[in-house]
Amino acid sequence: MTQATFNPDHWHVESVRVRYADTDRMGVVYHANYLVFFETCRSSLIRELYKSYLDIEADGYLLVVIEAGCHYRKSSDYEDVLNIYGRVSYFTETRIRFDYKAINRETNELIAEGFTEHCFKNQKGKPCRMPRDLFAILTEREIL
Repeated sequence: MTQATFNPDHWHVESVRVRYADTDRMGVVYHANYLVFFETCRSSLIRELYKSYLDIEADGYLLVVIEAGCHYRKSSDYEDVLNIYGRVSYFTETRIRFDYKAINRETNELIAEGFTEHCFKNQKGKPCRMPRDLFAILTEREIL
């Protein structure tokens, strides 16, 4: 899949330049770092959509990862610029799922795609409903 067949409408995008520290001994991005790239995109997406994680936590909510997955399609090298696309693909009152695509900006090749699913917890670590205003925003945008 290339970016030509991928429609980025309704996706949030963050650009990431691969640092030397992101690579492994073979000179390609270490596989776990794609989850870090996805987190960068997710943090920016939630900030644009609602508010920062810091503010969400100050309101008494934690957003805990309960599942994550990544499919690696091609390798990426030091100094490559990746466009990391993210979107909310599913939500309930207590859970939210984000989908991601990492696309090489220069070649438009799909490098990796994945997801993270999160649940909301209160400060005591007990599952809880997401903030009502966030649920309303997601519902109004017809994310589902």
